[in-house]
Amino acid sequence: MKLFSLLLLVPALLAADEVTRVVKVNDGDTFLTSDSQSVRMLGIDAAESYQPGGDVVTEMLDKYIMGREVRLERDRSDTDHFGRLLRWVWVGDTCVNLLLVQRGYAPVRLYQDSLKYQDTLRMLEEEAARVGRGLWSFNVYTPPSVQIMKDRLARENPAGDSGVISWVNADEHMGELAVVEGTVVRTYQSDKVLFINFAEDYRNTFSVAIFVTDLGRFPENAKEHYLNKRVRVTGLIKEYRGAPEMIINDPEQIEVIE
Repeated sequence: MKLFSLLLLVPALLAADEVTRVVKVNDGDTFLTSDSQSVRMLGIDAAESYQPGGDVVTEMLDKYIMGREVRLERDRSDTDHFGRLLRWVWVGDTCVNLLLVQRGYAPVRLYQDSLKYQDTLRMLEEEAARVGRGLWSFNVYTPPSVQIMKDRLARENPAGDSGVISWVNADEHMGELAVVEGTVVRTYQSDKVLFINFAEDYRNTFSVAIFVTDLGRFPENAKEHYLNKRVRVTGLIKEYRGAPEMIINDPEQIEVIE
């Protein structure tokens, strides 16, 4: 039996504690139910409908759940700060959250610790990214491991060019996997994200973002650790509010060189 079948065909008793019908798919990870509940799928963070790849993943989720009866399984938290239900979504014995990851349409994003199926999600994501399944064939999502990033950069730079660019030029490489170099001049940590900035004009220039849920993997007091250091960061450059940004979740993605 294939790995996919082993991981997804689990006993029905593990499934949801609510049963409802889907009446509208909003994007690749949210939808509306027949009882007017908005649902945010756990463990994934699919591209928004207006982002590259967003139309594809929205179409796939629509195909899997639109008009169907679904079972909604709770985990640690009931709702998010928008009031949306946080759920694992099951159609029969298949968890759609896992299905989207396994087929390469959504990356893993663990906004909470110790989710029930997080280890399975990680394994499925690693495999999908490594073989280039679904949207992993394009630079839509940041690869889940530094080794996959290095392998892809090596393929894209066969002449041996390291691909290192200055943070000043990051805006010229939107949608590209790259290694960006610069000196950290400012850091700021909100309730959810640590921002690493390379210019005082942080709103209009390249920045690096680390979600607080991932900070435990980084050096202690990362906010101070990287300040005033020259670093190289590896990842996907994406647009955020008109400026280039790179989201990282692995300490190997950021190297202190001075």
